[in-house]
Amino acid sequence: MVQCQPHPAHPAHPSTTREFALEINCAFATSVATPDHIVRAEQLGYQRAWCYDSPSIYADVWMALAVAAVRTSRIRVGVGVVTPHVRHVLANAAATAHLAALAPGRTDLVVGSGFTSSALIGRKSARWVDVEQYVLALRALLAGESVEWDGSTVALLHGEASGVRLPVDVPIWIAAHGPKGFAVADRVADGVLTNPLHGKDRMADEGPCSITFQGTVLDDGESADDPRVLAAAGPGAALALHMGEYGPVAGHPDQVGHAAELAAVPEHRRHLETHRGHLIEANEIDQRYLSGELVLRTTMTGDRQEVARRLAALRDAGATAVLYQPAGPDIPRELETFAEAAALIDQV
Repeated sequence: MVQCQPHPAHPAHPSTTREFALEINCAFATSVATPDHIVRAEQLGYQRAWCYDSPSIYADVWMALAVAAVRTSRIRVGVGVVTPHVRHVLANAAATAHLAALAPGRTDLVVGSGFTSSALIGRKSARWVDVEQYVLALRALLAGESVEWDGSTVALLHGEASGVRLPVDVPIWIAAHGPKGFAVADRVADGVLTNPLHGKDRMADEGPCSITFQGTVLDDGESADDPRVLAAAGPGAALALHMGEYGPVAGHPDQVGHAAELAAVPEHRRHLETHRGHLIEANEIDQRYLSGELVLRTTMTGDRQEVARRLAALRDAGATAVLYQPAGPDIPRELETFAEAAALIDQV
């Protein structure tokens, strides 16, 4: 069972910072409004805000984080995740160093093998050996060293006039969901970001970790089939459909139907339609297979007490950190209600 350990602004709303029994973090499918959402998350007591990097479907992650960094003072900020296929290691190292200058002492970076971000450029996930080399290269570049990459010697050469200071000490986490990824994390990472929906080996055995999930907190009288709930939790539930035969609803009639519709899309566009709207909005095909049943089965959705009970169960199993990704048309509402639920952990 996972043994998680936590790794070592300008209000438009009143601050309502809380003390939580778990380290409560948030993630965002990056949008132009994400800096506003990170400001609100800081006011609510979230400790980290990590943003997704998939240029085909999200707003630019580094631009959003830069704006958020100068509008906040406490919350840790970072990308979760960068992958070897999408951006050159030098570009990600330089952006990380710049973000660290804007948010000194509160910048994180997460590296993964890639799922949607790789698929949307027609590539498979990176090999774990390549992820490991990518992390080692990032560390060396941020330390002010030169590295050999793609047949060339590269380095960050920022001088004093740039405002970027080297070396830069930034924790680097790895997003992993199985033994190969966990082994790489043990060797080169400061922590593991994992999703219990992925694979059979769902959690790391030891070391710092953050468990990520989607969902929504139900108001009194709401059901999982209500339009607001499907809009807020639907993108997370659709992830299970996007994972196809390797996901948690493999073989379910909805997954089979979803896969059949995708199979009818011309092959040269299939990867685009499979991942359109991934974790930010349910696409046209997804919507035909979304249901309250799917939401309840694949996301952390329930009333405040139910969400608190599920968080308490994670804590009791050894977890000390969670990463909640809100979605839907009212992100501030999702952040606020989840924080309210998290504050009830010791009462359930």
